[in-house]
Amino acid sequence: MEMRHVKTFCAVVKFGGFSKAARELDYAQSTVTTHIKALENDLQSPLFDRLGKKILLTKAGHHFHPYALELLSIYEKAQEIPQDSNHPEGTLTITANESLAVYRLPQILQKYKQINPKVNIILETGTNEQAIKKLRDGETDIVFLIGESMEYDELITTTLFDETLGWILPADLASFVKPLEIFRDYQFIFTEKSCGYRAMVDSYLRMSGQIPDRTFESSSIEVIKQSVMCGLGLTILPYIVVKGNCNNNQLIFKPIEAPQNIKSNVIYHKSRWVSPVLQSFLTLLEKQSDIMND
Repeated sequence: MEMRHVKTFCAVVKFGGFSKAARELDYAQSTVTTHIKALENDLQSPLFDRLGKKILLTKAGHHFHPYALELLSIYEKAQEIPQDSNHPEGTLTITANESLAVYRLPQILQKYKQINPKVNIILETGTNEQAIKKLRDGETDIVFLIGESMEYDELITTTLFDETLGWILPADLASFVKPLEIFRDYQFIFTEKSCGYRAMVDSYLRMSGQIPDRTFESSSIEVIKQSVMCGLGLTILPYIVVKGNCNNNQLIFKPIEAPQNIKSNVIYHKSRWVSPVLQSFLTLLEKQSDIMND
């Protein structure tokens, strides 16, 4: 079994066809077909059903796909082993919630780049569900998620720090105002339903007996903050995302007692090989916890 054949198989699955995979890999389509046939011969089983212009994974293809992703990930990471293990080279791929990507990770990554200047960093944002899928599929090295405590059998989860949820109010509201007392007079601004702490906010509002009549929803934290500043409504967010605005007297933060503890977690795969690039990052997280808690 050749790794180039495995890579081609993963590309066909990812991009949904032989021609699309050929374009991404800069191959002729006949080369892609040859690679897949060679892989099917190695496995002694067809991997795709061809239905006109569409292709579908066979049962064998579905079984092989996660192994192919892991093989490809290990192969690519193995090529990153440097001659000098104290100065790793390669690529570190991180997937994180927007909140952590914007308000927690820049300081950490700045320190990491100072130690490892030759490492290329890819930082992607996504929901908790999207990030975990990428980690399981071998498409990212490590994820940073905010929400409840998260435990998965095949993943290692470490809580970086506790976060605090609270009401976010416009600065022109007096600081002594109790949000639940004025709640009915304002529109409530929700994060998207896939947000890591949306369920906590929904649960808190139900427990308080306050179900908003007028609502507004956005997937962007920045849009939500600007909307509150403009007086469009009230919201509930983690303190970390409004800390700077509160310090500049642009917003008011009032902590709440959430039904569950909200945490920021770092998660990586238990059984996959930890490359020097990732190991250096994990070591930094252990040694530099004070950076994240400033």
